[in-house]
Amino acid sequence: MGVRAKTTIVEKAAKHFKEFELPLDIEYKSYLTIVGPKEAVSAIQVKRSFKAWKYLLLAVKKYHPELMAPKPAPKPAPKAKAAPKPASKPAPKAASKSKE
Repeated sequence: MGVRAKTTIVEKAAKHFKEFELPLDIEYKSYLTIVGPKEAVSAIQVKRSFKAWKYLLLAVKKYHPELMAPKPAPKPAPKAKAAPKPASKPAPKAASKSKE
């Protein structure tokens, strides 16, 4: 297939990966069920342009590296600082037992 057809398919797939927040190691059947058969890139288009689903995934990774970037982890909520405890006297030492 021509370069223009491949580019169109890659852009369409990348749009779905962004829109549905799909992982880049997803199987085609899972992709199809999530996106829907009417909107998804058809298996025939994938076969004609890329020969296999895995090659389409490689093209998406190559031309859209922002999809591979890990999502920033949410910042932990700040913990409330506990009031300092008043200084207490040290605990008395326990008498040591001698063995006899």
